[in-house]
Amino acid sequence: MKAAAIFGPGDVRVMDIEKPVPGPGELLVEVKACGLCSSELGMWVDSNFKTDEPIFFGHEVSGNVVAAGEGVSKFATGDRVTIFTDRGGYAEFVTVPEDWAIKLADHVPYDWALGEPIGCAMNGASRSGIEVGDSVVLIGIGFMGGLILQGARLKGASRIIAVDTRPESFELAKKLGADYVIDAREGDAMQRILELTGGEGADVVIEATGKQGALDMATEAVRIRGRLVIFGYHQGGKRTIDVQAWNWKGLDVINAHERDPQAYLKGIRTGMKLLEAGQLDIAPLLSHYFELKDINRAFQLAKSKPDGFLKAVITF
Repeated sequence: MKAAAIFGPGDVRVMDIEKPVPGPGELLVEVKACGLCSSELGMWVDSNFKTDEPIFFGHEVSGNVVAAGEGVSKFATGDRVTIFTDRGGYAEFVTVPEDWAIKLADHVPYDWALGEPIGCAMNGASRSGIEVGDSVVLIGIGFMGGLILQGARLKGASRIIAVDTRPESFELAKKLGADYVIDAREGDAMQRILELTGGEGADVVIEATGKQGALDMATEAVRIRGRLVIFGYHQGGKRTIDVQAWNWKGLDVINAHERDPQAYLKGIRTGMKLLEAGQLDIAPLLSHYFELKDINRAFQLAKSKPDGFLKAVITF
């Protein structure tokens, strides 16, 4: 089968490797779509990244069950699934424990059912502690920010203020239900946030960029005794924080990432239920599609982020 592996910075190769065989309790899934994750982009752009062996990566996978190992009882050949996996998704086939697969309804397109990032965003919304009537500032409206914005709305936020720097993100935020959109490049962006929150700051501020500047703005934008939620994936070095401001405001600071597979799966199941019920809008978040042979081009666009870029998906 064809599969892609990363050998070093800027070096992803499509190779012919042996098709996997499902072991006991495993499914063999024919991959239909695999989203490109910003955590993988971090390796691709990092000049210090090294590996002794090729890494067969890709973890935002949906597809069809084509074979099952001994003891499998929950799935049958032909079932449509999204899966949780930490490797091997940029390939024509991948194996996964049956407990790490979630069935998809027939009406949900494969490219919408990118289980891992959707689950990550739903867990982030849950960890945020948003309560009915809360004011929320969301800094960063890309693919993941667009998902968590919808999660914040579903949790009952009364006012969502979206902050970004890209025109396409402004339009996306409005489409997905933001009440106000602020351009972070404007000199009065912080003043505008305070005006919209009665001079106090927001009940909940979610940082969804992974950048230093967003952490700084989040610290300013949250009210005394508010919640600051770090949802952005911070790569490329250490960050600094104003602990004095955090102390003085008495903030609750939440790291909204999960690493427990069962927590991931809970978020994915929640996300798939919402997706199947039409309560999550995924289509506006997917901007570019590539075949496996063009995967390096997908990474190049994810790095350069041309106008209109939000999310790249490899389709099979």
